[in-house]
Amino acid sequence: MIDEPIKQDFLIAAISGATKTYLIREYKEAYKLTDKEINKLISDPGLNLKPLFINYEKFYNLAIPSTAKRIKFPFTQIYIQDNFLSEENCEIVIKQMCEELVPSTVANEDDNIVHSDYRTSSTSGFDYRLSDVGTDLNEVIANYMGLDCLLAEWVQAQRYLPGEFYKAHHDYFPRFTTEYKTYTEWMGQRTWTFTVYLNDVEEGGETYFKHLNLKIKPKKGTAVFWNNLYKNGWPNYKTLHEALPPISGNKYIITKWFRSWPLLKMTD
Repeated sequence: MIDEPIKQDFLIAAISGATKTYLIREYKEAYKLTDKEINKLISDPGLNLKPLFINYEKFYNLAIPSTAKRIKFPFTQIYIQDNFLSEENCEIVIKQMCEELVPSTVANEDDNIVHSDYRTSSTSGFDYRLSDVGTDLNEVIANYMGLDCLLAEWVQAQRYLPGEFYKAHHDYFPRFTTEYKTYTEWMGQRTWTFTVYLNDVEEGGETYFKHLNLKIKPKKGTAVFWNNLYKNGWPNYKTLHEALPPISGNKYIITKWFRSWPLLKMTD
């Protein structure tokens, strides 16, 4: 018999962006669950099955707030919103994220926690279960985008010290790979990426879109967000980007990734 708190904890953890295989492994180890108990968790009636059809046009045709500035590139949606977060809120988020920073990881086909010199920053997550700030951030970003919170991973925070970076990468999961199968089994493909800069960076630290020849300089409270997919749901390779290293001073950001279907059943 699985305790109700474990069930609830599992359901909330499931929408963090963690994969099914990762959570099974973690919960088996943490709570000494049997295969039968694990199967009961993953067959919970509160969890959705993968839909037969995903309407990617819905994500492509979002009504983006008129206060956002679109950077015009053919067939690529990328926007900047000044003053998305206030200076005060930026400071609150920085203070909280710094209490739980751990070395950043990268995705891999085996779904193990992997540290790599490809990504040298530190990370913390704003867990709905542990943080009022996390709940507020997730809701504020989702409401701005006109999307349900359940269509997104938790907000993730990153700190880059001088010289730290994240080399060129896509946020979507590449099709026809083991990585795609593993990471999209729950919640599907990543659609929109939403990043907020929490501080000004005097030199360096830009977000660099190589194929667009675009560098965005970090500015406190400013959000940059983009659609990782085309209208038909096919990945947009032009969203390749990297976090250039700050040269002087630290860089603090938060990022939220929206997905293509909700793992938890939505309620009216």
